Amino acid sequence: MGTATYKRLNILELGCGCGMVGIGLAQAIPDCEVLITDLPEAEEIATRNIKEMNPAMSSSVSFRPLDWDEPLPPGIQSKTFGVIIVAECTYNTDSIPALIHTLERLLKRSPKAIVCLSTKVRHESESMFHDLVKESGILVHAGKTGLPLPREASGAVESVDVYIFHHKNRPSTPGGNAATFWQD
Repeated sequence: MGTATYKRLNILELGCGCGMVGIGLAQAIPDCEVLITDLPEAEEIATRNIKEMNPAMSSSVSFRPLDWDEPLPPGIQSKTFGVIIVAECTYNTDSIPALIHTLERLLKRSPKAIVCLSTKVRHESESMFHDLVKESGILVHAGKTGLPLPREASGAVESVDVYIFHHKNRPSTPGGNAATFWQD
């Protein structure tokens, strides 16, 4: 008789703001541990939202302060993550180099992780993120999709772009199937 292996999904969110993306994942995905991070000034609202959440079975969310210009704190540095979420964090181009550096440090520790970046491009200078990804030599662009937003009053159609990245040495997935892409 074979033995089943059980593995919790560890998710890290960078620049969580009020925490809605990470909290939403923990409410939708059973057996996951979500660590949401941002600057210390986001902690109060994020922890208040965590207290109000209704997590999926065996899922949890916690907050830790993380400044991308500082070394990774021990509680983050010592963990392995399967998914790293970056939602709406490229609009401030001044912070993009520190974000890339943080992603590089995280992927060195979690080389099998998938990085999911979502952004609504507001100005052309945000392309700096993709330029720095190429220069990093560690991050590999693995896919992109656009999700349309409801039409603006002006009738203009806008979208949110969702990109998938991973470590350059991440083992390739047989068949490229999305279900196996997320597995170790």
